[in-house]
Amino acid sequence: MENRRLISLRGVLLGYLVQCAVFCLLTAVMWVTCLLALIWTGVALPANAAAAACTRAVQQVSALTAEQVPQAELDPLCRYVVFAGEDSAQPQYSNMDEKHLQRAMEYWHGQTSPRWGYAQYYLRADLAEGGVCLFQFDYAMPYADPALRERLPDLQTMHCALGLLLLAGVIALCTRRAGRFLSAETARLTEASRQVAAQQLDAAAFTGARVREYAQALGALQQMGSQLTDSLQAQWRMEQQRAGQVAALAHDLKTPLSIIQGNAELLAEDALTPPQQEQTQAILRGAQRAGLYLEALRAASAPSSARKRVDSHALLCTLAQTGRGLCTPAGVKFCLQEDWQGRLCASEAELCRAVENLLDNGVRHTPKGGQLTLGLRQEEKHLVFWVEDGGPGFTPEALVRAGEFLYTEASRTDPSHQGLGLYFARQVAQAHGGRLVLRNTLSGACAELWLTAEDTPKEA
Repeated sequence: MENRRLISLRGVLLGYLVQCAVFCLLTAVMWVTCLLALIWTGVALPANAAAAACTRAVQQVSALTAEQVPQAELDPLCRYVVFAGEDSAQPQYSNMDEKHLQRAMEYWHGQTSPRWGYAQYYLRADLAEGGVCLFQFDYAMPYADPALRERLPDLQTMHCALGLLLLAGVIALCTRRAGRFLSAETARLTEASRQVAAQQLDAAAFTGARVREYAQALGALQQMGSQLTDSLQAQWRMEQQRAGQVAALAHDLKTPLSIIQGNAELLAEDALTPPQQEQTQAILRGAQRAGLYLEALRAASAPSSARKRVDSHALLCTLAQTGRGLCTPAGVKFCLQEDWQGRLCASEAELCRAVENLLDNGVRHTPKGGQLTLGLRQEEKHLVFWVEDGGPGFTPEALVRAGEFLYTEASRTDPSHQGLGLYFARQVAQAHGGRLVLRNTLSGACAELWLTAEDTPKEA
């Protein structure tokens, strides 16, 4: 881990909150400054301008009659309504719009109720001969120019909406900046995890994190990757050692087995009694079966042969001949399903033996009169050789363990089955960048040999 000062995840979140608070405060100061600038430049009037104008108007119209109120001389900021007397239900005249006049009438009749928006305030001027002039105002910043007040929306409302938008924008920018920082840290952790999963520790970057928790996670990933690499290397060495031991054992057994078989063949040529002939033939059959076992062991432990370009159609025709040769004596119907044609890069001998093992397993588990199907298809970047039989299917244990070295089902009584066929098929699939897939179908079982097709040109 790098010797650098790291910040905790809590510190990142606290920094985000402090940054938002500072920028929001600066935005609020800028918003107030702009508002004061509008007043200083004469574009807008202070919020108490209407109250002051109504106060002056009260002094101006006092002692006048309702008919003498100088409407043209009153300040345009003054909204007023004139009543002929204290008991008048309807006004004589007014300069208010319908909304403000309705609120003034409610106030006149004592029926005021809370409303959304600015609160209205009133000043009363008692006129001569019992008349009353009611002035209405609110505390809001109007435009200084009356023409602007008529044409543009309310200045204070627009400025408040602008302030809210600025605050929302500042919070969004701070959130985006913090999100990009955390996304970069998460991407570094994700990429390191992907490299560890791909066993590419040399290409993985376990440094560079600026958040303490992410740096600790990267360190744990690096340690886990190292342990995984050591484990895989130890497993590979064990596999190599076991393969060498199996190959050495198969080679050592070949000589005494040849001696036993040769002497048994010499005995079979002599004049023997029927019981002796039967015993000699039993020795020969056992030696022949032991020879098959040794060949299977040698094939399972032999190194992979070189790959070359192989025509899939010709290879499938060869495998089909083998399939028919296995199915005909067993009374099983053979079917071929070719859904892809082209050239693939593979070890032809190993691939043939692997598929032949699948065919042999399928024939042995298909009852007489059943059907065995060999097919080839393409699945995205893979080519799949598959064999489907009409047998009872794999047991749950076999679905998990089939393909392991020398694994056989406990219930199996067939002495010719050594547990090497599926193991060899799995080894071939892995050598070609693929895998062995076993599954049950509605009519039996299916074994699939998945091979990588990255280097295989698509021709059909």
